[in-house]
Formats: sequence, C-alpha cells, structure tokens
Amino acid sequence: KKYMTISLVQLNIYQLIIVFTAMTITGSIALALRIISFGLLTNFNRKYTIAYSSKFTLWIVGIKLDLPKNNPIPKSNCFITFNHNSYLDIFALTALGYTNTIFLLSEKTLKIIPVTLSALSIGVAYIPQQKHAKRRLNFFIRLERRILKRQINVAGASEGVHNHHHGIDRFNRGVYHMAKLCNLNIIPLYINVPKESNPFNKYKYFKRGTIKIEKLDTLSTDEWTIENLDMHVKNMRDIYVNMFNQTNEEKVEL
Repeated sequence: KKYMTISLVQLNIYQLIIVFTAMTITGSIALALRIISFGLLTNFNRKYTIAYSSKFTLWIVGIKLDLPKNNPIPKSNCFITFNHNSYLDIFALTALGYTNTIFLLSEKTLKIIPVTLSALSIGVAYIPQQKHAKRRLNFFIRLERRILKRQINVAGASEGVHNHHHGIDRFNRGVYHMAKLCNLNIIPLYINVPKESNPFNKYKYFKRGTIKIEKLDTLSTDEWTIENLDMHVKNMRDIYVNMFNQTNEEKVEL
C-alpha cells in the first residue's frame, strides 16, 4: 500500500511537470503571436493555440471532454456564464475555442505563471477581488463601455471566487448587472465534472473521467430591470441547481 501511494504521488508530479512545461511553452508562443501581430492573432490563439493546449492538458491528466455539438455562439454581444467548482473548468472552457470572447478571470490566478501566459494571449480580463470594491466597480464600468463600443462577447462564472466543492455555490450579482446594463443575451453553459474526477482546490488525487459541457437555452435580458435583478439571478441559479440535481446523486437546495 505504501509503495502504491508513493507511485501515485510520483505519477501526479510527473503529470504536473509535463502540464506546466507545455502550458509555459504554448502560452509563451501564443503571447508572442499576439504581441507581434498587435492583437490580430488573438482570435487565432482562442480558436487554435490555447484551445488545443487546453485539450492536451486535460488529456495528460486523464480527462476527456464531451463538448456541445452546437458549439458556435452568436456574433452579436452576449454573456456566456457557467458553474465553476473545479480548477479543470478553465481548461474545458478554453478548449471550446470561442472567438471574439473575453473571459473574466480573478486576479487571484495571476500568481500561476503558465496560466497567466495563456490567459494574456487570448485577452483575458482580470477582475479585482471583492475586497477591492472600488477597483472592482471601476473594472465593470470600463468593461461595460468596452462591450457597448465593440462587438464582443464576455464569458464569466456566476459563482465567482469561492472554495470549490461538489455543488452549486451562491451567484454573484455583478456579472448580471453588467449583462442587463449592456442588454446582453445570456448563454448558460453547464459543466458536469464527476466528483471523483474533480481535484477541487488541490492538484492531485483525482481519477480519470469525462467533463461534459452542455449549452442551455439562450435567455434574453430585455424584460429585466435593475430593480428585479435579484429575482433573475435567483432564477438563473435555480436552472443550474436543477441541472446539478439531475446529474448527481447529491442534491443541492434551491
């Protein structure tokens, strides 16, 4: 038993070395492409360089992907949201290869250099943490102006930063406030990560498995108001809770 445990630890270490090395190389190449092209190759990185790098990363750690067949998203501005309870989510989502899409990522991840290189190469926007309320507010104001000025989509987690667990956490109001102010249609993606294949807040001791992403029905914000925003945020969370309860033995309360 001791020998098997040591072998398992060593296997995970070797996998992580390969993953971080590959991410550093591809992230550096992709970032260089974006810089020398003055941003013209950002969509190329989104669709190809980082998308394939993400698929390779998941393959190395034994994770297969089941992506939606109706994968393309509308060219008009929209907000793509998803549940987020695994470090693996970021790789599954970037593997979709969405172009003209700004992914929102917490500043908390900036310390992970290989991830940061890849993120910068596809034009990720870093959200200040909630403890920096003023900077966070200014971030959303600038982002809303950017969305209204350009034809671009935004993708961000409804749950924001939290301790990963097997379930659906509370939903943040900020991203939905942005979606309403910019009159964005909402495209919900449901990510199903098997509990045994989820490393949660760690990087080891998870089993091989399949991550499935389902594209749910697009929702309009035309009839939303800022006054009834909390109700709509709750309704959005209910959609995800119902999806989770249908695909897992454990149940989450609405």
